[in-house]
Amino acid sequence: DTTALDAAAGAWLMERAAASGDLALAGGGDCGAPLIPVRVDGKTVRGARNADGSQAHLLAALAGVRGVVAAQTEVGAKTNEIPMIIPLLDGLDLDRVVVTADALHCQRATADYLHGRGADFALPVKDNQPGLLDALDALPWREVPVTHAATDRGHGRITTRTIQVMDAPHDLPFPHVSQAYLIERHVTCLDGTPLSDVAALGVTSLDATRASPQAIAGLVRGQWAIESLHWLRDTLYREDNSTVRTRSGPRAMAALRNLAIGALHHAGRHDTTEA
Repeated sequence: DTTALDAAAGAWLMERAAASGDLALAGGGDCGAPLIPVRVDGKTVRGARNADGSQAHLLAALAGVRGVVAAQTEVGAKTNEIPMIIPLLDGLDLDRVVVTADALHCQRATADYLHGRGADFALPVKDNQPGLLDALDALPWREVPVTHAATDRGHGRITTRTIQVMDAPHDLPFPHVSQAYLIERHVTCLDGTPLSDVAALGVTSLDATRASPQAIAGLVRGQWAIESLHWLRDTLYREDNSTVRTRSGPRAMAALRNLAIGALHHAGRHDTTEA
């Protein structure tokens, strides 16, 4: 029973994360109570195909600062990730939680569900919500100062990220939004040669009393953690090369990989390959 296996693994990891104080962000939202990030993302087990040619696609929720898989569910061949985020999160305590995900999950039903559970969200807005995207793009961003900036140097390049945040207008065509944000990322070579410039718009239910611009930027950037987990499963555990294809096999093996990675992190080992 892979649902029971995922629930047991998630509960074990969450219990240890809570005991070690690894769930809430240090300093929380800077303006209010500590916040618990929960990042949602999906992954296909590409090497395993069922008799009908379908592949196992798994949706996971990574919780806490270090990141442990608190929940995982399978996305059936006849559906997609969008409606499955609700059953994924149903079994979790969402008190003080802020959910981040990719733009696919910027959906009104998801925002209503999270609001009803007492959770918050910080979601990017792209072309799948054209009305919302146009409304955000039309806001007077040139009049809004940059309130936080961060620069990283590594891998032969310099990356600078800035964020502008403003109160959301009351007529924004999306529910439960308190603030809108614009994040810009500028990447240059070490000698200053420009490589790329990317701008991203988004919305959050967190108001200014509970999350500063720096906290929002951290939550948005923290989404990479679940992508990193999936990268580890692919490169270290070679998940996409696995041909385990019995009905419960792909999801059960993914649950065990999540458990192993989470247990290593709890043991203080982030050199996962060596560990």
